[in-house]
Formats: sequence, structure tokens, C-alpha cells
Amino acid sequence: MVFLETLFLVVFWTWAFCAFLFLRNTFLPRLPITASPSAWQLPYEPVRFQATDGVWLAGWKIARDPQRPWIILCHGLGANRADLLDIAAGLAQAGYNLLAFDFRAHGESQGRATSFGWVEQRDLEGALAFLGKQPDIPERPYGILGISMGGAVAIMVAARDERVGAIAVEGSYPDLETSLGHHLTLLYHLPRYPFLWFVSSAYRLRFGVWPSRMAPISEIAGISPRPLFIIQAEADPRMPPDQTRALIEAAREPKRLWIVPGAEHLGAYHSDPEGYQRRLVEFFSTLNLTE
Repeated sequence: MVFLETLFLVVFWTWAFCAFLFLRNTFLPRLPITASPSAWQLPYEPVRFQATDGVWLAGWKIARDPQRPWIILCHGLGANRADLLDIAAGLAQAGYNLLAFDFRAHGESQGRATSFGWVEQRDLEGALAFLGKQPDIPERPYGILGISMGGAVAIMVAARDERVGAIAVEGSYPDLETSLGHHLTLLYHLPRYPFLWFVSSAYRLRFGVWPSRMAPISEIAGISPRPLFIIQAEADPRMPPDQTRALIEAAREPKRLWIVPGAEHLGAYHSDPEGYQRRLVEFFSTLNLTE
């Protein structure tokens, strides 16, 4: 009896510790918007729109050339739309029109907690719906650029939404369960087993699904025949190259992979700004505006 009571207490407090650790990380510091497109001499319009579950989101609408496609920019975990302004400026200078927005619980959008990609799919769906309702934007295929968590969200949404004509992602995880286990070891030096099960159960209680349901690797084949471009930082400890190779192997043609030498997580652009912009501009030229 004493053994069982001790075992119960050990399991309970281990679960409580993992639940606390997980829940604490769903409430991230909200970083301020520190720049605007005007710093790059880009005319823009502040916009607000709703995610498909009703959460209000903040963004910028950057219109350049009505004959060119629109591209939606999806930032990573803990960031906001201002973090993508360098990339946005290069795409805008090439004539692309842009919608940059903050995911819920980031930047100036509503919401208090992040789900690392599950409910954020409603945010991207809302961005697509917002563009479709704009009288000055013809119904044409849209492009998406997603970074880290934004990349995972972009893959999942694009796989089932034909309004997306081309998708580029950087640093996406193959599935959230794998990423949670990897980060338990990387950041907290905890073994995957049994701690991942405790964290996964806390996720299930908080968001209503197991993190294994958030699995871009299971959906990525659905993007075909639309083009896919995956960017990987070679020295990324958080989203290592082997995870990206699994993603690209699961995808169907047309697809391309660019591994940026020496770059770390979210550092691909700064490692080679010219090459990054050149490849993105060329990739999004595949959008067929007559569809």
C-alpha cells in the first residue's frame, strides 16, 4: 500500500510539474510592434479582421501592383508581423502585394494563449477570408510564407484550401508531438519518456486535442500539385535538418528544398538576404493569376 501511495504521488506531482511547465509556455511575453512598413518607404493600411473562430487579429495590408499576386506572411512563435518586415520589403519591391498579421496572443491581436499551431489555423483561415472579401483584390490564388510555427500552420491550411496557390515555409516542425519532445530535451534536459506523455496530456486538457493531431507531415502531400518551397537553416538546433528532410520526403512534386549553410533557427534570411529574397521572388512567380 505504501508503495502504491508513493507511486501515485510521484506520478501525480510529475504530471503537475509538466502541466505547469507546459501551461507557462502557452502564455508568452507579448513583444511590441517596433517598426512599420513606412520605415521601408512602403505605403500600407492597418487592418483588423476576425479569425474563423471570432478572435480579432491586427495586420497590415501592403498593396503594390494590382497585376501581381497577394502573399500572406505568417510569423513564428513569440514574434509578430514586424519581424518579417525585411522579407516583406524585398517582396514588395518585386511588386508583390502583402498581408502581414499577428497570430492570436501576439503583437496587437486578441487572445492570451498560444497553442503552437492548432487554433492558429483559424487565424490564417481568417486572413484568407479577409482577402477574399476585399473589393480591390481579385479572387486569385494567394501565396503564403510561413516561418517556424507559422510554417506549420501554413502547411496545414494550404493542404485543404485551394485558394492557396503556392507556399514557402522556413523552420517548420513535422508534427507538434515530435517538436514538444525535442524541446523538452533541448531546453529543459528532460528525457522524452515519460515526460512527453505528461506534457501531451496537459495539451489535450487545454486545447481538446492531442498534439499528434497537429502534424504537417501527415498533410503536406495535399499541397500538390501546387508548388512548395521549404527553407532550412543548416545549424538549426530547434528544427533540425532531419525533421525538414522528413517533411520534404512526405511532400509531392512540385517541391524544392534550400538548406542555408551555417544558419541557425530563424537565421536563414540574415545569413543570405540576397539569396533568400531572390529565391522567394522567383518561387512566387509560379503563382498563376489566371486561375
